[in-house]
Amino acid sequence: MSKLIKNWSVSRYQVFNTCERRYYFEYLSNARINSRDSFLREIGFLKKLTNIPMWKGEIFHSIVAESLQILKDGSSVLSQNWRSELEDKINQEWNFSESKAFREDRKNLGENGKIVLFEHEYNEEIKEQNPREIFTSVEAWVNQFFNWVEENNLKQLLQNAKKVWIEPKIHGRNAPGFKVDEIDVIAKVDLALITKDGKFKIFDWKTGNSSLKKSRQFSQAEFQIGVYQLWPHLTLKYSLEVIEAHLVGFGNNSVQHEIHHINWEKKEKILSLVRQSIAQLKRFHNPEPGVEFSLEDFDFASNKNACKLCKFKRLCQKELET
Repeated sequence: MSKLIKNWSVSRYQVFNTCERRYYFEYLSNARINSRDSFLREIGFLKKLTNIPMWKGEIFHSIVAESLQILKDGSSVLSQNWRSELEDKINQEWNFSESKAFREDRKNLGENGKIVLFEHEYNEEIKEQNPREIFTSVEAWVNQFFNWVEENNLKQLLQNAKKVWIEPKIHGRNAPGFKVDEIDVIAKVDLALITKDGKFKIFDWKTGNSSLKKSRQFSQAEFQIGVYQLWPHLTLKYSLEVIEAHLVGFGNNSVQHEIHHINWEKKEKILSLVRQSIAQLKRFHNPEPGVEFSLEDFDFASNKNACKLCKFKRLCQKELET
């Protein structure tokens, strides 16, 4: 089993709290597609799966990142043929996954449009039943984004900014994040910038039908964006008063745009949750001498709905059947 946890992220936190077994498969199994052990090979393969909502979100994020870079450099948003390029990409990746051609060459999955959709692998019922419907959906999000850019004067904001980060790398010396108990906390921001007047703005794009309506409870989205805001505060030494985070949701009939700030109380609450999570994970990654954990030590998800879109569910089904 893998040891020594080196970094922490909100996604790790969410996976562990949703299903411990999934956390084991994803982060602790040391599984590879070319592992000698057949069970580890299967885990390694399943780790490569993505579901349609995630796939669409990744495509959208890549188009947005390219658009932002073009805007920052002073040009217009994308080339005129972006729609045909988008449709070609979706067709290529969908057809590869649907044909299950990956069964003949698993080693190159994830490269050059070679993806495996969870829905195809598990023969799940698919709401959007063909690549044209996928294209129409993503195209609508992109058009919403372009309109939002115009309405919020983002082009001028980017060009006048003192510094801009567009989907920066999450690892490396200058990667966004901070340290807690000697562990690197990753801040996977979509866009961040420092304005002329010294404000630090962070943007996080959300896609799909999930609502961003505010509630009295501290939502997962607020926790995530709160962690991101601690990066400029703790690492770059900006005061909390000049940091603001923008949650921007695409996919409903209109764009949802929320602006979040954190105060000292929220900062301490977020840091407390991060520390608790790190301590919990260290128990499995860095066990005490003589202690060895195996898959049997990790619980099944308490909520069965968590299993519906889990790429590892057939591994658990086999065990439950026996």
